[in-house]
Amino acid sequence: MPRVCHHDPVRKKGWAIVAGVLAALLLAALAAAPWAYKNLLESPPQPALALPGDAAPATTDVDGSWTVQSDSQAGYRVRQQLLWEMIDVNGRTPAVTGSADIAESRIRALHFSVDMATLRSDSPGRDEKFRSADALETGTFRTAELFSNVPVDLSGVPADGSPVHLEIPVHLTLKGVTRPAVASVDVRRNGDRVDVAGTVGVRLLDFNVDPPKPFMSLLEVQPTATIEFLVHLAKG
Repeated sequence: MPRVCHHDPVRKKGWAIVAGVLAALLLAALAAAPWAYKNLLESPPQPALALPGDAAPATTDVDGSWTVQSDSQAGYRVRQQLLWEMIDVNGRTPAVTGSADIAESRIRALHFSVDMATLRSDSPGRDEKFRSADALETGTFRTAELFSNVPVDLSGVPADGSPVHLEIPVHLTLKGVTRPAVASVDVRRNGDRVDVAGTVGVRLLDFNVDPPKPFMSLLEVQPTATIEFLVHLAKG
């Protein structure tokens, strides 16, 4: 006569409870993973480049030929999506060169160049991706350029070191593509220098930058980015 096990329903119920608990734990882990990556594994982005500290009163006339100094910086800031979390990342480089010509308190011409192959973030893997053909393709298009020959009035920039905000029409060259843009900048005279901190917003596809779309939006780069710069100019 077959043996009847009266414990099977109890055992099945117990396994169902265990399976439910494991499923709940798995869902909780999946929900917490993006938060944990953002807050525990990913380093926070550096603050936006801005005019530092106080400035000294101007000691030289604003007119003349000005050259970018070696303590200048430029970089990018983008957002990446990890499931439902947004992560801000940025990279920077001191490899900035250029000049500005000012006459009658007006910018007559300016030109800045950035060596894009030297951009560094807190992630070597990310830097390699940004330099690749999927993104900036720096092996072929090493430099980005910002230039303008539209006269910009600087007569309102005081000699006491106080900053003035300006919107400057420019042209931006990135990955071999040149497009008009607007540089939103803070300008101040500082002793024998002029300091300029600003941003330019870009739509990546406008410059043939189309980062790959990872599976399940794991660290997908968003379609817009911000170029940041802090440029110190001196005559010479």
